[in-house]
Amino acid sequence: MKFALCVALVLLRAPWPSSAFHLAPARTVHSNPMPATSLFSSTAGAFSDDDLETAFFSIDVKATGSISRISFPEALADLGVELTESQTNDLFVKYDADKGGSIDLVEFKSLMADPKMSGVKPSRDVKFAMDMFKKYDADGSGEIDRAEFREIAKEIQADARRRNLLSVAAAAIGATIVADYSQEYLWAQKNFRSLYVEEKAEEAQNVAFPTALLSGDMDEAIAKTLYKRGFSPENTIFAHSVCSDEVNNKDEQLVALMVNRWQEGFSLGGLAGLPFAGKSGFRAFLHHVPDNGKLLVMFAPHVGIDARGVVGALQRDGQTNVSNACGAAVGAYKALLAKASSDKPPVKLGDDKDTSTDLFDPQLNSIVELLEPRLAGIEKAIDPITFVTYQMYAIVRDLFDDCITQTPDVWDYANEVAIVGGIMINRRVGGDFFQPLSFETRVKDGCTDLYEEAFGKRAELGGVLGSNEAVTCMMGQARAPRSRLNIGLQTGFDKRKL
Repeated sequence: MKFALCVALVLLRAPWPSSAFHLAPARTVHSNPMPATSLFSSTAGAFSDDDLETAFFSIDVKATGSISRISFPEALADLGVELTESQTNDLFVKYDADKGGSIDLVEFKSLMADPKMSGVKPSRDVKFAMDMFKKYDADGSGEIDRAEFREIAKEIQADARRRNLLSVAAAAIGATIVADYSQEYLWAQKNFRSLYVEEKAEEAQNVAFPTALLSGDMDEAIAKTLYKRGFSPENTIFAHSVCSDEVNNKDEQLVALMVNRWQEGFSLGGLAGLPFAGKSGFRAFLHHVPDNGKLLVMFAPHVGIDARGVVGALQRDGQTNVSNACGAAVGAYKALLAKASSDKPPVKLGDDKDTSTDLFDPQLNSIVELLEPRLAGIEKAIDPITFVTYQMYAIVRDLFDDCITQTPDVWDYANEVAIVGGIMINRRVGGDFFQPLSFETRVKDGCTDLYEEAFGKRAELGGVLGSNEAVTCMMGQARAPRSRLNIGLQTGFDKRKL
């Protein structure tokens, strides 16, 4: 079904992706590589006219027919070419043959023959999209009109009839089929959201999680930043600590994308994303690091947003009713409300029948104890479950920080540790999002904040959480008071003051 959706969306009018070529980082292994018989026949440094036109028109995002001097550095970056400012200026002057202040298609073709561009390789997804677009743009107008769209609709209908057969074939071929369409799907997912998005859910997300990224964009931003620092699938082991809820493990969402990119994934998380694998689990993960290698950890609680725009609710696949997400975080908050006052109305987000606050589960009890001291100021927030979700992020972050700092021999196994933290946002349609909140690398002698390099300016969350003080506490500049909690037997964490 995703493949049919991808084909339909790719054929509609939209800006082309900004990268028609990519420069693979040293020693990087891409997930599910395709055979040599790709949609492109050219190899690095020997491009056909079709390849060059594909590249040019994909980076000419304003469709002006030329790349201006201002846009030139970004265009080179999109092609995967990293040059100094001086080298970039020299290259522009050299190939702006008519001195018109821009690079047109003819000049671009000359540019691509330059030795500095020899490491660039064609990307299959843009060529695929442009070939399919040309197929249906019968009049060559650059747009799909009503008559041309009828032809697309006919093919979609025919594809629907073949879907069962394709499903069997996909099961037989497995990951090869996924590799063939996943990039196109993720690109179409981003560019055509307006056609199918749930408006109220989108509005609620933009308010509560203002800088959230689609899973594919998040994965790409993390990888692009870490590749520059020498991280690769060969020297890096990846671990994730997210809630065990099945909604966090769908194809082409962040966990699956990162596991595919880094070639494996060690699971540390339990309910609400807390690292219930504990110190023993972290140490096992540590012992799996390649020689002289690196660690990459992604952690996140999660939250659903349903079609009504309710934060903390989600209509799951195959269900008519709406349920809580994250059920553990919502359940913990319900328990604390009941403990504080029996006069307060219960939190009702979805249609869940289980309203019991008599909690037996040790993981859920741990969440309740860790959440309780963090609820001060919740009445000022735009929404209590949004506030709770951000506090769950802080809880997981602090547990991970303690786990690393209390493992003194971590640097005997790894020379660098990258840690990405945030909030996973589950949506019924259109793909999940991730609100990044932290990104850093640590070495034995210090750490480097990579957030702005990877994601840009940090979100302003004072209005979301109700005060700047609440943001400061949540972001870790001032740790909230902790209750005494023993989760040592369950998780491997020592009995300690949390």
